[in-house]
Amino acid sequence: MVNEYIQTTDRVFFKHEISEDLPRNAYSMHTHNAYELIYFLDGDASHVIEDRKYKLRRGDLVLIRPMSYHFIQIDGRARYERYDVLFDPQAHGVEGVELIPEGLEVVSLSGNPLAEDIFRRCDLYRQGCTEEEFSKLLPHLLSELFCCLRIFGESSTTSEGARLSPLISDFLRYVNQNLCAPMDIGQVAAELFVSESYLFRLFKSELHQTPHKYIREKRLMMARKMLAEGERPTVVCTRCGFSDYTTFYRNYVAFFGCSPKEYRQDLLLREG
Repeated sequence: MVNEYIQTTDRVFFKHEISEDLPRNAYSMHTHNAYELIYFLDGDASHVIEDRKYKLRRGDLVLIRPMSYHFIQIDGRARYERYDVLFDPQAHGVEGVELIPEGLEVVSLSGNPLAEDIFRRCDLYRQGCTEEEFSKLLPHLLSELFCCLRIFGESSTTSEGARLSPLISDFLRYVNQNLCAPMDIGQVAAELFVSESYLFRLFKSELHQTPHKYIREKRLMMARKMLAEGERPTVVCTRCGFSDYTTFYRNYVAFFGCSPKEYRQDLLLREG
């Protein structure tokens, strides 16, 4: 299984991936504080974003917003090809993403030759430019892409996606509305009229994840965002729903590979 948590840096992350004969669970469910674009070119796969599943077709562009849990599910062992881009609109100077309608997650670019050409140019510049030159060009190309989506949006085909289990939808809605409040999974399950063990099995089956890990990692992502905004680690711990600082610290280091204090110091060094 591929661990898809990506430690974002000052630069936009870009990858053109071509794989063969991938297993069904090749990619793990994950989340991050950046926007992610996946441009799907080839394969037999679906993309799950929170409680929606989209069957991917050649030319589909998937837009994943920050803090959204998601993963690629390989439906058949075939050649698999995609572009993958992670970026922070404000930090990297990418314009236009705020104009994309809320709730729009998958749009077909197969009828939009200008948008498709942007990814081809990404490959061209990646091969012909230095890393420094490419990192400066890519935000402009992404801004152009969002401009194309806005101008030609009415002629683009969008996908609504299929809802996962209504129980999963209800659980995710409750969690995201009460993310920072004390939460007992057994009590939430009881309010949904199911046992905790049944909720656990359904969650693992449909999202390849446990409810506890889903909640913990979403809280950690929120904590990282608050730290980046200047909040003190002890304040972040309380506001993000952790019972004590020791638990918060241990989970933060295990997930991000550094302590909250080290992350804050690194940010200050960059700003200085």
